[in-house]
Amino acid sequence: MTTLQILALVWLALVFAVSLWQHINLGLIMIPAAFVLAEIAGVPVKSLYAGFPTKLVLLVLGVAFLWNHVQESGLADIFVTAMVRAARGRAFLLPWVMAFLTAVICAVGALPAAALAITIPVAMEIARRENIRAALMGTVVIQGACVGGFSPFNPWGNLVAMQAAQNGIAFDSVFFFLCQGALALAVGLVGFFCFGGLKLLRQKGQNGQVEPAVKAGADVLPTSARAVDKALTRSGLTAYQWCSLAAVLCFITLVLRRLDVGLTAFAAGMTLQIIFRTNGKQAIAKLPWGIALMIGGVLLYVGLLEKMGVLHAIGSALSGMENPSLVRYGISLLGTIIANFESSSVAVLGLVIPVAIKSMGSAVQAIAANMQLALLSGSIAVMAASPFHIGGALILAETETADRTFKDLLLWVVCLALVLPFLAFLL
Repeated sequence: MTTLQILALVWLALVFAVSLWQHINLGLIMIPAAFVLAEIAGVPVKSLYAGFPTKLVLLVLGVAFLWNHVQESGLADIFVTAMVRAARGRAFLLPWVMAFLTAVICAVGALPAAALAITIPVAMEIARRENIRAALMGTVVIQGACVGGFSPFNPWGNLVAMQAAQNGIAFDSVFFFLCQGALALAVGLVGFFCFGGLKLLRQKGQNGQVEPAVKAGADVLPTSARAVDKALTRSGLTAYQWCSLAAVLCFITLVLRRLDVGLTAFAAGMTLQIIFRTNGKQAIAKLPWGIALMIGGVLLYVGLLEKMGVLHAIGSALSGMENPSLVRYGISLLGTIIANFESSSVAVLGLVIPVAIKSMGSAVQAIAANMQLALLSGSIAVMAASPFHIGGALILAETETADRTFKDLLLWVVCLALVLPFLAFLL
């Protein structure tokens, strides 16, 4: 590595430390830090701007804008009421139900980012109403996307299969899918219990059984949900709710047809804004500008690191190792670190998987090769819970406890980034 590349990493660590010490928005401090580094390294400002994650920022703001209308109309209350009733008082099932829905959407071919944009707003609303920790709900739902994302019908799964075929690896898509699914389920269970899942499991009757949903006229729904349910029974949906439902269905349909998530959400939300003339200033104020700024600043700096060749230099150093176990550990560690800051998991998979396959050699058995690929791919995918990734950003944008949730998610992905590469070393 060159002196400038080492300086870029040291500067990154220093800026991160100052952000934590002074409680400054990390993205806000990263923007001038990236500018200073670009001037020192001689990188043109135009190239610096090219690293700004416009698509991701618009995705976060657009989904939040549309979901604010869903909340304002009262349709969100109806969604939550239906989900709570379906769980029959078992609050611990709600994260897994949302994870299952996310997995199904991904399994039929939708990109995980699109699926999460559909399910996370609903999941976060359920978490808020049922007093479920946002990090618990978010990490479990993201594992659903990780499971479905590597189905044989999803671009993620096809990317790994294509890379394996090009390098002569006997790839079994079903076995790979099952291995990756087992990893995602294990990670989801760990996240569930780390963020308060045991407390949810203990929400039972005195005899250890879950209390029935309806008993002697009682209702397990929260007071606000019961009020919405009564209003729905008496008068049906309002015009605002009908139009919000139509907007959500159109949004889901268009996203599944591969239209841009953020722009589609803005279009649907603005249609509702124009028709029902809601408070424009309030609509703007409700958008998660702090989250968008944080994501933009951090990824601007990461883009500069890519321009300077820092990530490529680290990858080249790792691929030059002779010990296969150390190579797997190094590649997995690099992949998890990059995935924390790269909004596109496909891009990280495309960068890391070829290096991993080349390190395996032709002597590796098919079963071992598939397991190694599943562990590496899964390690990258679960980083979607990072506050700087699409999944984590959507969670932060839709929760009222953003500061606490940011710390939860950051600690979570740091632990995963340390533990999962070690498993790759042992495999």
